[in-house]
Amino acid sequence: MKQRDTAALREIVRLCAVGSNLVARGEEWYLGDPDNVPGLAAESLIIKIGENVARLSPDTTDRHPEVPWSLIKRMRDRLAHHYEGTDYGAVWDTIVVDLPTISRYIQSLNTT
Repeated sequence: MKQRDTAALREIVRLCAVGSNLVARGEEWYLGDPDNVPGLAAESLIIKIGENVARLSPDTTDRHPEVPWSLIKRMRDRLAHHYEGTDYGAVWDTIVVDLPTISRYIQSLNTT
């Protein structure tokens, strides 16, 4: 695996862990901030994860079709380009359900 791919995959796992820290604070905290800082933080994580997926070589993504690479990139595109319609409930669901799954997928890959 290319060094660039290994670095991107490690960064995705790190960002997923940051998402887990946000989740640990609870949905009330996430939804209760009047400035929506938690939602913006979660949105930023998802965008950065998508950016790292976009950096991966086709060789890596093709060898691991079990990871929903295109869905991750589409979520990133949606948040980055259609921000006026962001559903922060869906963003919450993404950090609660999808990020741990993505992290497990990537951790199971041989990135050494």
